[in-house]
Amino acid sequence: MGKIMLRSTVRKLKAISDPTRIKLLYMLTQKQLCVCELTFALGLAQPTVSRHLKQLEESGFVGSRREGSWTIYFIEPEDEINGRLLELVLDRIKEDRDCRALRKKLKNIDRCAISGQGKYLKDNAASSRTIQTGG
Repeated sequence: MGKIMLRSTVRKLKAISDPTRIKLLYMLTQKQLCVCELTFALGLAQPTVSRHLKQLEESGFVGSRREGSWTIYFIEPEDEINGRLLELVLDRIKEDRDCRALRKKLKNIDRCAISGQGKYLKDNAASSRTIQTGG
């Protein structure tokens, strides 16, 4: 039993040791998000974000559900250890400059307006109805 607990603990610690995964967890504390929103906010490729989310889900930090064509991710610690680790890590980074910028960016993301490779912000929808493409 001890080896299983050790492996499980190491897996959990590895999952939250990556800066991108910590940012994903932080964003998911703000609201439930789909991959396209997370991809847009971080400026990363969809497969990269999906791979990080899979690791967080397999390690018991996040859950997901289908909502139409989207998979929505949310914080869902599988046990007390995950909850305590999340609390500790997220409390330390909540005032980080990058996290504050992500929090601001999330306010302007509209899931329904993001499609394909085009990225569209609510601010732009009202003013210009133009699509911004990401690199």
